[in-house]
Amino acid sequence: MKAVIAALLVFAPVPAHAEFDPIAFFRGRTHGEATIRIIFQSGKHLVVDSIGRAEPGGTLLLEQHIQQQGKKARTRYWRMRKTGPHRFAGVLSDATGPVSVDVVGDSVRIRYTDKDHLSFEQWLRPEGPRLVRNQMRVKRFGLVVAHVDELIRKLD
Repeated sequence: MKAVIAALLVFAPVPAHAEFDPIAFFRGRTHGEATIRIIFQSGKHLVVDSIGRAEPGGTLLLEQHIQQQGKKARTRYWRMRKTGPHRFAGVLSDATGPVSVDVVGDSVRIRYTDKDHLSFEQWLRPEGPRLVRNQMRVKRFGLVVAHVDELIRKLD
């Protein structure tokens, strides 16, 4: 019997990676570079510089400065806090309602709708201790109208 239990312990699945914590990653300074591909347009360069600050109660305030080729620079704000295992609640200055943030395996899925009725789905996947890939699809009326592929580096 002890041999069976020992064999089960040896062959028990072990998580490959720790759960990704977006609040911990985005606290401090980050820098992202991306290509945004909008339907019927050539790809455009996108740069996002962010500063994340801890607020009372464990909330993260993330200020993002966004520079998209061919557009005026802009700033947007996120607030996010952990609400339970594998879940976060968030608000975004660009969104019309709440932001859904779920941990799925070692990745984070973010979903929201913006003021232009576009639906956003982002996947944040760690590619190292200080590097995250952000892959985003933007939909309108159920059709994908834009893709973003961004590498985000933690600077602090």
